[in-house]
Amino acid sequence: MLHRPSYTIGPHEVHVWHLLADHLTDPAALHAIYALLSPQDQERMTCLRKARDQTLFVLARGLMRTVLASYLGCKCHEVRFAANDYGKPILHADARHPPLQFNLTHSRGAAALAVTRDREVGIDVEERQRQVEYLALAQRFFAAAEARHLQELREEQRGDAFFAIWTLKEAFVKGIGRGLSFPLDAFCFDLEVNRLIRFRPLADFVSCDWQFHQFDLGERHCGALAVQNPVGSDVTIEMRNWPTAFIANNAEHGEHGGNSE
Repeated sequence: MLHRPSYTIGPHEVHVWHLLADHLTDPAALHAIYALLSPQDQERMTCLRKARDQTLFVLARGLMRTVLASYLGCKCHEVRFAANDYGKPILHADARHPPLQFNLTHSRGAAALAVTRDREVGIDVEERQRQVEYLALAQRFFAAAEARHLQELREEQRGDAFFAIWTLKEAFVKGIGRGLSFPLDAFCFDLEVNRLIRFRPLADFVSCDWQFHQFDLGERHCGALAVQNPVGSDVTIEMRNWPTAFIANNAEHGEHGGNSE
């Protein structure tokens, strides 16, 4: 049911593996993915009240384990995790495995995992069609220039622009390993409506050595990637569809290996 491909990644590459839950409804596939989860993850899943949230949790954790195992050259249950001081998941140190960095995000039917080597990475995805108090949230949490940008847009543009800023900010604070404990008004993203123009640190404790990438997953979801790039040279970002490579029914449409999990 699940394939076990083998992948490598170069020092200047980032691979973004993604899925949409609406495209993965086969009960046999979901059962096979659930079986890959650790007992702790299975217990966490049962704490979620809605069936759609449980399904997305299973898919996201399955995506993370299968992808990381494909780079590490091990079985899914052998992938071990630790956390930094702020709770960011990291791989358990193991000299036998390559120095991978990763970050996982999932929200309202979509999930994505960023994988790279020797550099920090953060990723976020959001459903951009949901309604929130765009201006009020921006005035409370964003940099002043970002809040002004939203204020000056037409009302029908604000949703896309708000979630563009939000995903960029979330990706950055996840990349530095701090999450929302880091002040969101200490840095600014200048946009042309909802497309990134430049990143501006506004405090001396914010590094400028980061590269950003925006992406869409279908019509409902937008996302952003933040990659540490201290040498100033571009990294290559490659989007990869997880079901195509890892689910047996989709294997003929994409790259895969010969073994099953």
